[in-house]
Amino acid sequence: MKRKLLILLTVLVLAAGCDSVLDTNPTASIDASQALQNERGVELAVTGAYSALQTDNIYGQEYNMIPDLYADNLRFTGTFTNHAEFDNRSVFPSNISVLLTWTDLYAGVNRVNNVIAGIDDVDNISVAARDRYLGEALALRGLFYFNLVRYYGGVPLVLVPSAGVGPESSLARSTQQQVYSQIIDDLTDAIDILPESGDPFRFSRTGAQALLAKVYLETGQWALARDMATAVIGSERYGLVDNYRDLFTNKDNPEAIFSVQFTVNDNNSQAFWYFPQDLGGRLGYAPTDASSSGPGNLVDAYLPQDTRFQASIGEIEGLYYGNKYFRISNGDDNVYVLRLADMYLTRAEANTRLGADPVSVIHPDINRIKLRAGIPDIDASVTSESALMDEILNERRVEFAMEGHRFFDLRRTGRAMSVLGIPESRLIFPLPQAELDVNTNLVQNQGY
Repeated sequence: MKRKLLILLTVLVLAAGCDSVLDTNPTASIDASQALQNERGVELAVTGAYSALQTDNIYGQEYNMIPDLYADNLRFTGTFTNHAEFDNRSVFPSNISVLLTWTDLYAGVNRVNNVIAGIDDVDNISVAARDRYLGEALALRGLFYFNLVRYYGGVPLVLVPSAGVGPESSLARSTQQQVYSQIIDDLTDAIDILPESGDPFRFSRTGAQALLAKVYLETGQWALARDMATAVIGSERYGLVDNYRDLFTNKDNPEAIFSVQFTVNDNNSQAFWYFPQDLGGRLGYAPTDASSSGPGNLVDAYLPQDTRFQASIGEIEGLYYGNKYFRISNGDDNVYVLRLADMYLTRAEANTRLGADPVSVIHPDINRIKLRAGIPDIDASVTSESALMDEILNERRVEFAMEGHRFFDLRRTGRAMSVLGIPESRLIFPLPQAELDVNTNLVQNQGY
């Protein structure tokens, strides 16, 4: 399983410590000059870019665990010190997760850069296929950089393929604003050329719109976030499933906008790390409860009648554990990146910031999520911005528990420092020390 790759990758990274990961050599997987010669080659190259999302250091395990562990949804129950640092909210630049996530995200960037740079030179490819594959590559690059900037702040913007040591391997950091501007440009260009329809494991136009809605929300562009979320909802391509648990037991459901697909032959470590040993897992982290020493109590955040509780959290002999991901034998749980419930709550948050009418505009979006969970509608007296944000944040917490949203939600709404008891310098993670050692143009984040 992919969890076994952690040890191997660690050894490989340390063995290659003299090189920057920005020196990604595309021949490690496929020779770009040979691959991008026809439509089939382009398809394989784009598929390879999607597979970069499957590593343990991105959606195979850590990218939807660390934001909950660093926040107040999960607590450390394992033995790996790299995870303990996130639970303690004291992450060191030498943390192996910090390095490997950076490494894998930039490997994905390099894969899509090869497609973007070479697709116009491909012969015998139809305009429709060219637009689809280019649009997917642009949307993927937007996603890779969205994940990078949310973790590390401003990062080097590598926009051309890297085949070894060159100027692109020693780039200085771009500002956070510059990174977000590039993400917005890539997603906007993708939206213009992507087909509207497609399966949930590849980017479509509405998938790129959904990601752009989140980018606009993250950057405080409320009206644009509202409009993008509305475009996705209004496309009527998606629907909330009636039973929340079906989101995880039914791989083919109408709520998935974009997911990372896993199979028995290309699996992940989600269930293994969440399940206790009695169920065949390792229990590296668990939902916070009344016994947790740090901030937060996820278990008690659910109302008694909330159907999302049992669909998200299991209990064995008084021990709570995450059970959204449960296919421990095969490791083939799919992982959501974007789903429709996020668009409703994104629009509700944007409209709250814009001062829209609470009862007629904001409450209906929140109530759609509450209705599915079997809990009462939002009280009509909840009309102030602060009270509405409390409701939205709580809904996001229990709706997306263990899906990697919590820390970003707290930070975006200005509540991370007070809720988690951290200084401003801990609102982003450190740059990997291994990168600083080989790229003297990089400057570490303040406070590390």
